[in-house]
Amino acid sequence: MNAYILGLLLLISFPESVTPQKYAYVSVLSSNDFLIPAKVLAYRLRKLNSSIPYIIIVTQDITDYSISELKAQGVIVHNDTKIDTPYIATHKARKYQYTKIRLWAMTEFDVIVHLDLDVLPTRDISTLFKCGSFCAVFRHSDMFNSGVFVLKTNETVFHDMVQHVQTAESYDGGDQGFLNTYFHDLKFSPMYDPTGNQPTCENFTMSTLSAKFNYDIGMYYLNNGRFLVDPDIIHYTMGPTKPWLWWTYPLFDLNWQWLDARKEMEQGSDADVDTCIALAGINCLLICVLLIIKAVLEHFVVNMTTDSVSDLETHMVSQSIYLFSVWFSMKLAHQSAHPVPAWVFFTSNTAWTAAILTSTYTRLRTGVDVKVKSILSCGFFTMLSYALSWLILTQITHFNTRVLFAILFILAQQILVVTYYRYALILRPCRQQIHKYQILPNNHHVA
Repeated sequence: MNAYILGLLLLISFPESVTPQKYAYVSVLSSNDFLIPAKVLAYRLRKLNSSIPYIIIVTQDITDYSISELKAQGVIVHNDTKIDTPYIATHKARKYQYTKIRLWAMTEFDVIVHLDLDVLPTRDISTLFKCGSFCAVFRHSDMFNSGVFVLKTNETVFHDMVQHVQTAESYDGGDQGFLNTYFHDLKFSPMYDPTGNQPTCENFTMSTLSAKFNYDIGMYYLNNGRFLVDPDIIHYTMGPTKPWLWWTYPLFDLNWQWLDARKEMEQGSDADVDTCIALAGINCLLICVLLIIKAVLEHFVVNMTTDSVSDLETHMVSQSIYLFSVWFSMKLAHQSAHPVPAWVFFTSNTAWTAAILTSTYTRLRTGVDVKVKSILSCGFFTMLSYALSWLILTQITHFNTRVLFAILFILAQQILVVTYYRYALILRPCRQQIHKYQILPNNHHVA
């Protein structure tokens, strides 16, 4: 009986010491384009600490396929509706929303660590659950970033937030600006010390977090590809350089860490093989379609032939065809394909599209047939130039130097590849044809 009474007194006086806290990692998914990073994050969290559940709030835009893929990764899926920003008239992109405030209403958990889907934990981050009632990282200014933050759930706070959605200012039109307004006192809070040596502060239950818990890759690249601190969480904040976008490789070397996590997640599956087969099939289909278009145009279009074509026209046409081929090939490749097969696919499509279209132009404008050998030589020349650029860039360790060389390679390819196409597919075939007529007997009598 005495033990029962003692236990009851402990439960009343120190409930947290007797009843274990319920923790969860939570993210919000409102676009199917973020499915792969969501799966990678789920895999990494489970690998680092499988005892803490990972929940993703999916909005009405998410397909059943995406939901099933998330569940296959052990994600607990919560269906909910998106909370639009009050600035939706001028902020229509999907990232501008207030759905994150729903986390405060998830009172089935005591403490939640929110993670944007474009982050990658490098080690167990469960120490964050002890930081306080609200914690976030300040970067570059007196505004904190909402990609990673910690909160203690509270329905009263949630309802109060809902009441302030329409009236509170948001400097960026989204949840980050709103949260900075709502928790404007966070900047005065002490820094959280995960070692447990943090002094208690009666005035604040909130804490600021070290940059290592939300390390902006912009800081890494501004420091010429060097970390200022050893990050627990890497945040891929730069929009056009997200690590699941194949064209960001090999320039942004920090993306390789995310790609390693993706490869681990997909290990044992046929995803990579299936991607290669699909890309190869599309590439072959494109070549066939281009050859059909070439044959149709050469057969039906006859009124474009002329006796002389200016150098300016051949320069302009060659440049335009190459730029169109690059743009078209980038659009054709799926943005989240694995970088190496995607680059091979892009390079091959660029090469054959540019070569076939340029040879078609030569036939339509001059009446001269371009040999298959010339088309093949242009294709292989293009693929070789891209392959050499890729290999050289992967060997350059310093980011600034790598960017400089990447710019030089782009300019060099634009000049060399287009010049080679113009010579091999326009100038040389026309000169060979003229030379052929010149060696005919009594050629000067030929009309």
